[in-house]
Amino acid sequence: MLLDRDLRAAWHEQAHAAHGPVVGAIAMCDEARTTTAHDHAVYQGSEWAKTLQACLVAWAATDDAHHADTAIKFLRALLDDLDVIGDGKGGDTAARRDSGYAIRNLGPYTALAYDWLHDAPGMTDELRAKARSRWAAWLAWYRASGYRATTAGTNYHAGYAIAATTIAIAEAGDAGASGDTLWHDVVEPAWTSLLAPAFAAGGVLDGGDWPEGWQYGPLSVAELALGARVMRGAGVPLATTSWLDALLRRHVYALSPADQTYAGGDTEAETANLPPHVLTLDAVALGDASADDRKWARGELSRLAIADRDYLLYDALAAVGDPPQLAPRTRWPTSYVAAASRTLYVRSRWDDRASWLVTACAGALDVDHHHPDAGTFVLSRGRDDLIVDPSPYGTLSTLTSNAPTVRSSNLPRDYVPSQGAWGERTGFDFAAQRASGVAVARCNYADQYKMQERASDVPLALRDLVYVPALDRGDAIVIAIDRATTGGDDRELLVRFRVPAPLQADPAHPARTTAVVGGSKIAIEQLALADGAAPVATIRGNFAKDCFAEGTVRGQCDAARFSVTQVEARANGRDVALVHVLSATAAAAEPATATMRALGAWTALDVRGVRDATVLWRRAEPAGDAPLVVPVRPGAAVIVLDAPERDGNAQVVAHRKGDACELAITAGGSFAARPLVVAVDDACTVHDDAVTTGAAPAPRATPRPGVRSPRSGCCGAQAAPGASPVLALLVLAAILRRRAARPRSARSAR
Repeated sequence: MLLDRDLRAAWHEQAHAAHGPVVGAIAMCDEARTTTAHDHAVYQGSEWAKTLQACLVAWAATDDAHHADTAIKFLRALLDDLDVIGDGKGGDTAARRDSGYAIRNLGPYTALAYDWLHDAPGMTDELRAKARSRWAAWLAWYRASGYRATTAGTNYHAGYAIAATTIAIAEAGDAGASGDTLWHDVVEPAWTSLLAPAFAAGGVLDGGDWPEGWQYGPLSVAELALGARVMRGAGVPLATTSWLDALLRRHVYALSPADQTYAGGDTEAETANLPPHVLTLDAVALGDASADDRKWARGELSRLAIADRDYLLYDALAAVGDPPQLAPRTRWPTSYVAAASRTLYVRSRWDDRASWLVTACAGALDVDHHHPDAGTFVLSRGRDDLIVDPSPYGTLSTLTSNAPTVRSSNLPRDYVPSQGAWGERTGFDFAAQRASGVAVARCNYADQYKMQERASDVPLALRDLVYVPALDRGDAIVIAIDRATTGGDDRELLVRFRVPAPLQADPAHPARTTAVVGGSKIAIEQLALADGAAPVATIRGNFAKDCFAEGTVRGQCDAARFSVTQVEARANGRDVALVHVLSATAAAAEPATATMRALGAWTALDVRGVRDATVLWRRAEPAGDAPLVVPVRPGAAVIVLDAPERDGNAQVVAHRKGDACELAITAGGSFAARPLVVAVDDACTVHDDAVTTGAAPAPRATPRPGVRSPRSGCCGAQAAPGASPVLALLVLAAILRRRAARPRSARSAR
């Protein structure tokens, strides 16, 4: 398993380097042999799993019997002990801790030790039999009672999958009929019906994001990449190349200009974003990614100078191959949509002076650690994080994020006013960046107020985000347009923007609040609506650290895991809207100014400063086929969110009228209309602002049969989609090939 001649030769060479994971593994194994530094299990065997990995790499790289003996010492500890080597408190029930969490530490590395050291002097018949007995007990319990045993895209399933996979291959030829049964279970359903569809287009891992967030993502993706590699070595081909390529791209786009990554779910870090993790890149470098992506992943590891002593096996596997190369970022578009998590990543340029926006619009995902926060976003300017998501670990509230929400009568009382957890049609109506850097995303989250099988009572809930970078691609404006048909006169639309610094009202502009973060300033201005009714925004701070205090109502929790101040605005009524302009500029610079005007059935928002732009949206149905006529400033970007259209296209004609350019917009023509984004030059010539990234896939299709919404019942597992007939035939052929070759090929590395 894994350990062929080429890998051993590469590790032998790396053992003589000045540094690196192989050198680190040798040093750790020497320490474990000569001291008691690693004799405590730490968390559910994690220390022993770490040390066993190191000793296996050290032995393979040096052929030193001392490393084999030390590996077997820690193999025995994982099989028999619980907290301290020799305590004898582990055994058949050790994998049951924390609903089966421990199996990811116990299973994979004992299986590798059994496989690699099968004929070593210390690997006796008695020890091999004990290992097989322990594995049978652990896996039987997990299949029957382990958490998320059949839910791909969760960290528990990834831990179980790598354990079952490595065990099945390690004991091939030794375990008789029970081993054959386990192998069949690993091929089908674990990889064929569950994981293969998860990697594919439309699957829960499509786009390279981890749906539980990136506190849980790095180890999970590394385990799946390793599992796919050993399955391929056992004769079962798995299509993971596209997934790993997407995983690398998501990593690149999710890095802020300060090289910190968007969390996208539960985290305990007391920072706005997370440090990038070596295991995310290890997964690409050691897996079946394209040759270029493997080199680029190694280049990222080198550029970021990150390492991790806890998983030296993965690091050592990732270090073998073509020399590292830097990813060609500057040739890539500056935005990316992760399809399954429905997350748009946008930046203005590829350096640390960029502005960077992330926004997500996901409904029900059958995973844990996912927040009810469709429409949330974060914004950074250079190395300064300006709008942040400080949601604490375990939040079940929308109010901990920057997402909008509507007070619903459909949801249980404890959920209100937050979004619910059952929305299946929630997603982007459109999300893409244009050649000028302008990006537009519409999050349609009305289905977030669905209650299990009961339809939402909120007819309309939209958040439009318009990102307009300055011409030099440094500063930026974000326009947030929130609209709702709430379903009742006494219903509220609530929005908030959370900033990691004290916000202060601007005395010269009562509707504007500002804060300085590092060398940057964030200015948040609330615009009066067309009828002049502008709710007054409030500034708040001093939030609780988590949502677990006694008496906390889940849907009302507004805690923050680190210190923030927020601007909060509310609009009450049946048809309501809130409009905000956020300017991200240098600390001493003037923010943008904005005015609103009514144009028949449309509302126009004119922004001056940072970069001129006019944004229009429809507030009523227009009468007849009359064109939308709008005067705009020459040189401005024009964004029409609800343009007249036919077959998805609009026609735009412009002419000079005084100091302005007057645009007439009608249905049809050659301009993409969802949304319409054009530039108007000083001569009033209209230029199409072409899409540079594909729009997000249509998210509001009819829900797939059998997909359960999360939290509809504790710990429910998702029914897996059926495998395709072609894939089933391929796997059957692989099984038959493997039956003939298993006893010999399982030992071919020795």
